[in-house]
Amino acid sequence: MEPKYYNKTVSECTNPPCTNKTSEWGGKLRACSRCSVAGKAVALYCSVKCQKDDWPRHKVQCNKDQEAKSTRSESAQKTLEDMIRWDRKNRPRLIAAAISALDLCHFPENADEYMFFISLNDTPGTKYRYEIGFAKPISFAQYEDIFGQFADNPRNDQRIGQERAQAKSPSCISFQIVEYANNDGCRNTFQTWMMPKDLHGYRTAGFGVINWEEIIMTPMKTTPPTPRTVFPRFDGNLVALKSWRDMYVDDMYTAAAIDALGLDEDLSPQKILIIYLRCTGEPEISDMILVEAAFVFSFAEAEAMLDTSVWKAVELVVNGRPETETDKAVDPAPCVVCQIVDPLDPAKAPSFTVPVKLTEALLQGPRRKYSWKEHLMEMLGGADFAENLIALRAGGLY
Repeated sequence: MEPKYYNKTVSECTNPPCTNKTSEWGGKLRACSRCSVAGKAVALYCSVKCQKDDWPRHKVQCNKDQEAKSTRSESAQKTLEDMIRWDRKNRPRLIAAAISALDLCHFPENADEYMFFISLNDTPGTKYRYEIGFAKPISFAQYEDIFGQFADNPRNDQRIGQERAQAKSPSCISFQIVEYANNDGCRNTFQTWMMPKDLHGYRTAGFGVINWEEIIMTPMKTTPPTPRTVFPRFDGNLVALKSWRDMYVDDMYTAAAIDALGLDEDLSPQKILIIYLRCTGEPEISDMILVEAAFVFSFAEAEAMLDTSVWKAVELVVNGRPETETDKAVDPAPCVVCQIVDPLDPAKAPSFTVPVKLTEALLQGPRRKYSWKEHLMEMLGGADFAENLIALRAGGLY
């Protein structure tokens, strides 16, 4: 009574080498008819050829789902079909809420230990039948304790999902969402893969752990809501943003970049620091921008996440800008990227790249490698940094 299928806001052909999003006839991808429920299945294909090529891998799960489908009662079949219809309608905000609740933007490893669990209340007579009772991230161990022998093997499901995601791209991740119908105990599990650029879009839109309940409990809208009081839009201009940068650039060096990147030990690290900024709406330049979060990424991770224009600016800094008719060549330098959070339109969120100009005075200053985030927040911040769910559980806090 628990069909598993792979899902995404925009589906791709399930055959790993293929990335088609439409069928060979230009229409929607076709689900495997043997294991599908309400037209949704583990496997979606763009052509008969892709389906045949993928059959050796898919047949084990397909046969298992086919057997479960044949033994399922009529009422259970109806429940599952209604759950999938409900999921189809709410899919974008389910994915947004799961990314936020599991904090996958900042800690993608959470997906290997946690799933997003949604409890559904039956509301007969309504168009889509169900409404959310509660939702929360739970560990695989908690899930196995709740459902016992009927839990199947969520860790194995995650392993398979990660293998499929990495077949699409080595930096792609997969995570699980489980929907549970309280009326008769049916479950619907789906695995969603997400590319780094997609995750970065959620990150820059401000989908942090503080607001996921509002995302999922608010009636469906085109764009999942984000509290404007927490993440107001940046309605200033680039002149104001540059003024703020010039005012605090030394703090960015001393409070974060040198310690975070280890520049006192390696002057040309293969990683960059990304600082996420929040606009407060205050008129004073000193109060207009606050630091929301900061993370160190490798060049490969940053290239996969950042917008092409932003990454080109990073390359000019870390490789050294070449000499042109109007500018002299600039030596390579470590790099800090500052990205404004814009909850309504991430694509228009302004950002700027800061080369770290090291001096002996800065390098000889006190080092804070184990508390650089806290020091950055003390100097420029406006919110507490989120902790990894796995770390919280290890400390007995979750």
